[in-house]
Amino acid sequence: MNPKIAIIGTGPSGMAAAQALANDGYSVTMYEKADRPGGILMYGIPHMKLNKNNIIKKAEVLKKLGVKFILNTHVDKHEVASKISEDFDCVLIATGAEKARDISIDGRQLNNIYFAMEYLKDNTKHLLDGTPLKINAKGKNVVIIGGGDTSNDCVATAISQGATSVKQLEVNSKNPEGKKNSYDFNEDEIKLYEQTAIRFIDEDGCVSKIVTDNVEFVRDENGSKLEFKNQHGEIDADLIFVAIGFLGPIEEGLNAFDIEIDKSKHNRETKIFTTDKKNIFICGDARRGQSLIKYAIGEGKMAALAIEEYLNNKS
Repeated sequence: MNPKIAIIGTGPSGMAAAQALANDGYSVTMYEKADRPGGILMYGIPHMKLNKNNIIKKAEVLKKLGVKFILNTHVDKHEVASKISEDFDCVLIATGAEKARDISIDGRQLNNIYFAMEYLKDNTKHLLDGTPLKINAKGKNVVIIGGGDTSNDCVATAISQGATSVKQLEVNSKNPEGKKNSYDFNEDEIKLYEQTAIRFIDEDGCVSKIVTDNVEFVRDENGSKLEFKNQHGEIDADLIFVAIGFLGPIEEGLNAFDIEIDKSKHNRETKIFTTDKKNIFICGDARRGQSLIKYAIGEGKMAALAIEEYLNNKS
C-alpha cells in the first residue's frame, strides 16, 4: 500500500507539494478550512487580480491525479488532528502565515475597523456566491493602513465597490523611481507617504476620523526605528483596513500537532522542512514567514522531496 500523506492547507505551497507527491504515486489528502480550495489564492487575492476559475482548474488537475480534498474542516487538536496522526504516514503543514499584525492605538476597538483579509475574503465570497457584502466600501471614506500588496488589493477593491475616497497611510517615503502596482490607480494620488495612524476618533461607537503623525525611518548601528515627528493631522475615515503584514501561522494549526516553530531553523535562508516530530513537515509561509507566491510554490516542491526521502529511508 502506498504511503498516505495529509496536507493541511490548500494554498500554493500545499498544492505544489500535493502535485509532486501524487505524480510520484503517493496517496495525498488535503484539508482546507474554507469552502473552496486555494487558500490565499482563493480568498486572499481579489478576483480582478487572479481569476478564481484558474484555482478551481488546478484543484481539478490534482483530483485527476488522485488527490482528495476535505473542505470546511478546521484541523484542531482534539478531533481531526488525532485522527490524521493515526491514519496518515506523514503530515505536511502548509497553512500559510495568516496571523495578522495588528495596530495598538487608542480607538482600535471601534466598529468598522477590520483586518485586510476579512475584507478581501468577504468581497470574493460576494462575487462567487452572490452573498450580501458584510463589509461594503460604497459611499465610505476608506483608509488603508499599510503600503504593501495586500494594502493595494484593498485599495482596488474599495474603488471597485464605489468608495467616496480611498487613502493609504504608508510609513515609507516615496520611491523616486516609482513603483507599478497590479491595478490602474495612481499610487501618488492614494498614498500618504511617511504617515501613520496614532489614534482613531469615536463617533457613537464607530470610527469617524484618524489622527495621523508624520514619521521617518531612522537608521543607526542598531538597525532602524520609526521616529514620530509630532506633526498631527486628521483624515475622515468611515471604514479602515489594517494591512501591515503577518506574524506567522495561526497557532491553532501548530498546536494541533504539538509542534513549535524554531525561527532559527525555519526561515528564508534555510531549507529545513522537518519539525521536532519526525513524520510532520512544514513548508511555505507557515515555515518561512510571509513571502511571495512563487517562493511558496518552490517550498512545496522541496517539502515533497523531503517527505519522499523520509519515507524511502523509513522503508
